[in-house]
Amino acid sequence: MPAEVTLPKQNPNDDAAEVLRWLVADGEQVSAGDNLLEVESTKAVTVIESPGPGYLRQLAAEGDVVPTGTPIALLFPSLDELTATARGSGETAPTVSGPGDDETVPTVSGPRFSAEGLRELRRLDLSADLFQERGLVTGAIVRRTAEELTRTGPAVRRAPIGPAKQTEIARLHAGGAALASALTVAFGADALDRAPTKGNVPPLPLALIIHALAGALTDFSGLNARFAGDHVEQYTEINVGVAVDAGHGLRVPVVKHADRLDPEQITLELLDLLAAYHDRSLHADDVAGATVTVSDLSGQNILQFQPRINQDQTLAVGVGADTSLPGRPMTLTAVFDHRVTSGRAVADFLTRVRAQLLADR
Repeated sequence: MPAEVTLPKQNPNDDAAEVLRWLVADGEQVSAGDNLLEVESTKAVTVIESPGPGYLRQLAAEGDVVPTGTPIALLFPSLDELTATARGSGETAPTVSGPGDDETVPTVSGPRFSAEGLRELRRLDLSADLFQERGLVTGAIVRRTAEELTRTGPAVRRAPIGPAKQTEIARLHAGGAALASALTVAFGADALDRAPTKGNVPPLPLALIIHALAGALTDFSGLNARFAGDHVEQYTEINVGVAVDAGHGLRVPVVKHADRLDPEQITLELLDLLAAYHDRSLHADDVAGATVTVSDLSGQNILQFQPRINQDQTLAVGVGADTSLPGRPMTLTAVFDHRVTSGRAVADFLTRVRAQLLADR
């Protein structure tokens, strides 16, 4: 009997992970502890190791989104047994639903939906026909599909890449260097405590930061953009995605047209989006169209970190703080795509943002 290699749970909020890359070929002999494949959850890329020796049979392809607890490979004690149960024999690997998806609802034909997957299918008003090529469809898979369908994105204007930048990009690629770079500025958190209130809603510190970022982006349009191979596409809207992971999985609701809103209006938008997150009532449009993304770990006393740049974006900003230290330092770390912009431009951008946060305080 072959031994199963199941997909472990990567973090408490994930019910699935994506198979990024197999490190061992189908049919290859492995030993206990050998690296088998890389998978990606919402938090990290993880290498799955072999629990024992044997001959590997892959049960998931690269790019598949697999529920946690599902067998992703089999380990046969001998090559003869593996050959006898080759893929063409008609054997089907068992499917196990992830935590929170313990009840599965079969359809008449085609895919099977977990209980959460079926609820999300109805909530987002999607057709089951979209999932004909899948096996078990979880809530996470339905939400990701909805986001992809609505990710038409804001309008863009094309900007050419100059010869000097093209040469720099070629050198970075040739040297195998990472194209993401980061810069950080710091200031005291008390500056945000003294922020004036114009209306009846005291602005949240994160709203003040988003307001400053969006205001600066109107003059630094090269950061509100995406790399498109032989050119750059600059967005004509400034939509700030806010990474939220507070017990219901990582979601990125979006404050649309943030440059047109004052801090009080941004605060109200954030409160509405956070309420929808906790109620699990975010719609596909609520998480679509971000042109930059902000991640805030200041409430956990994480002083500085580098967020990951999202697809089709050039800029991600991490908000850090440690209020237990003298002066209550805060940081803004900008992670940026070096193919699109330069360290000098990002330094000027961060300096502008910090100056706005400290102005009139």
